Amino acid sequence: MKKSLLVLLIAAACGNASAQNLTVEERLARLEKTLQENSAELAKTKAELTHYKQAAANNEKDTPVINAINDSSENSTTENTTFTLKEISDYVKEDIGFAWNGYLRSGWGAASNGSPKEYAIGSLGRFGNEYSSWFDLVLTQRVYEQNGKSAHAVVQLDGNVGAQYGSAWFDKDSENMLQFSDIFLTTRGFLPFAPEADLWVGKHNLPKYEIQMLDWKNHQTDSGAGIGIENWQLGAGKLNIALVRQDLDAYAVTYPAVKESGAMQVNTNTVDMRYKDLPVGGNTTLELIGRYSMANKSGAYKTGEQDGHYYSIKDAWLTGGILRHRFKMGGFEELTVQAADNSLASGFALISNSGATYGYRDNYYGEHSYGKAFRVISQGEFYPSSQTVMAHALVYSAGNDIYSYDTGAHTDFRSYRAVVRPAWIWDNHNQTGVELAWFKQTNKQQGVDYTEKGYKTTLYHALKINSSMLESRPELRFYTTWLRAADNAISQFRFNDGRKDQLTIGAQAEVWW
Repeated sequence: MKKSLLVLLIAAACGNASAQNLTVEERLARLEKTLQENSAELAKTKAELTHYKQAAANNEKDTPVINAINDSSENSTTENTTFTLKEISDYVKEDIGFAWNGYLRSGWGAASNGSPKEYAIGSLGRFGNEYSSWFDLVLTQRVYEQNGKSAHAVVQLDGNVGAQYGSAWFDKDSENMLQFSDIFLTTRGFLPFAPEADLWVGKHNLPKYEIQMLDWKNHQTDSGAGIGIENWQLGAGKLNIALVRQDLDAYAVTYPAVKESGAMQVNTNTVDMRYKDLPVGGNTTLELIGRYSMANKSGAYKTGEQDGHYYSIKDAWLTGGILRHRFKMGGFEELTVQAADNSLASGFALISNSGATYGYRDNYYGEHSYGKAFRVISQGEFYPSSQTVMAHALVYSAGNDIYSYDTGAHTDFRSYRAVVRPAWIWDNHNQTGVELAWFKQTNKQQGVDYTEKGYKTTLYHALKINSSMLESRPELRFYTTWLRAADNAISQFRFNDGRKDQLTIGAQAEVWW
């Protein structure tokens, strides 16, 4: 009985015995042979696994690897190809076409007399003088790549998270903000006359150039939406050109004296052009910049202008050049010269945010009378020795017959700003230094002089990843700052309790990735 059952099971496992005309003994012999072959294959696989583990152990401990094995036959040689995890990560990023990068800064501060207050950041500098928590997040996804043509979708979010209260909901006060500053599609290889250039359409603008220590843009064009070409190789340099839209709320002539004055939306457009990377010699290049902003007024607004009910919106231009130089010992120097008229010139006279914009934020107001202004800006850093580094931002501005958002129409102004930051380099991860700042601005309006003057001293120690002050992040800073508003006839600024000065201590983190 048992023998018959064993025969049936073997027959079911091995197939139809009668069809093969094999005895039970023959089938058992085949099964034994197959088992031996499988055991040999398993032993070979274990041996290979042990070899791979030993190879991985022989690599540097901080460089994880994966070995790719090519074994096409039993007699072929085994080829080991080693990849680091970074190489694998880069491959995966390239394969899926997705990337994200960003920026953030945040910190803690306390003042000698109540909550710490920022004062004239655009003139005295931001170090030890800013208490917000700003961030940028950029998401990029490749959506097409074939035959030398590519397309990427880009979304950028900017915002500020309140650093004063425990809750930071975006519907709580004006301290918490969020915006989509970029939503656009950028392509390459689709222009037959410039296959190397980037063509984009959407809410975007050409790159903004920043005076980093003063936290304002010396050249920018804000965009509601637009179209542009970047990195178009023409002759010795590259051309960037964009047409962008930035509508403004244009106010009645009673504004700002009467805050409830009515406003009307006015469509405005700007042509922004940059001819960059022009070789001058050695490590020096030149960029020529220019923009022209104009209003596309409705019939209703034109009637309001003619009736004297609304401010007259005038076209405005800005032109200039930027000379950039790289030092062989490290560091750089950037010299900018600019001139502008009408509302773009008005931005030159602002004490805190001196960026040149067609409107004041998203508003247009003021009696702009074809006044003009110019400025010279120097920023950069250099290494006097292997153990010291010096950063600086120097600005001289002047204008005649402009509209000042502080002192009104037909204002002449002169402005001087100087910020220097020397530091001792202990090593690539530690710096100790001081930032010294001074500014003075005089606005003359209807024969009356209005003077603003301030000082700042910041002592600090920074934990870093490199010696550069302006080009290495992340960075952790621990500081104490003394601020003084010596004269305040333009801004009317006062610290807590009407004081002219403030002493603060704080810590700040800043990183981009």
